[in-house]
Amino acid sequence: MTVVEFQPSAWAKGSGLNVSAHWLWIDQAHLSFDFFECSETFIEYASDAQFEPVATRLAQSAAQEATRLQRIFTSIETVATVLAAEQRELPYKAQGSWSAYNAGMAMALSGQTDEAAALFESVRDERVRPAVARVEKLLSDPVEFRREADNLIAVHRNVLALAPRR
Repeated sequence: MTVVEFQPSAWAKGSGLNVSAHWLWIDQAHLSFDFFECSETFIEYASDAQFEPVATRLAQSAAQEATRLQRIFTSIETVATVLAAEQRELPYKAQGSWSAYNAGMAMALSGQTDEAAALFESVRDERVRPAVARVEKLLSDPVEFRREADNLIAVHRNVLALAPRR
């Protein structure tokens, strides 16, 4: 799912921009910026005339970045490749958290269970371990793993008040 946030400020009128992919295969009640590459700094509102071109540019940037993400993530295999590469490029201190879980989920769903197991094993973040524990035991049964992933997605979509997947 693509998340577009026209980021407000508590101190001034105006907006910044964040665009990211959000993976729905997690049991949480909020959106997260899971694959985040686009942001624009906050621009303060001074007047309608000043801010109108800013708002237009931010909206155009959001649309371009959303389209770019759709072009990158054309299949679960591509998602797995991109997320695993991103995980390998992280500094060691940043590895072993949600990014490893997401890469592991994509790897497992694309049939690369050995790679998924290694990614799940690398998770050291105690906040992420329960999510890993829920799915890693299913790696030996691809049908059951897919069923659990579909269930996680359905529950998360429901919590976010999104339409059911077709």
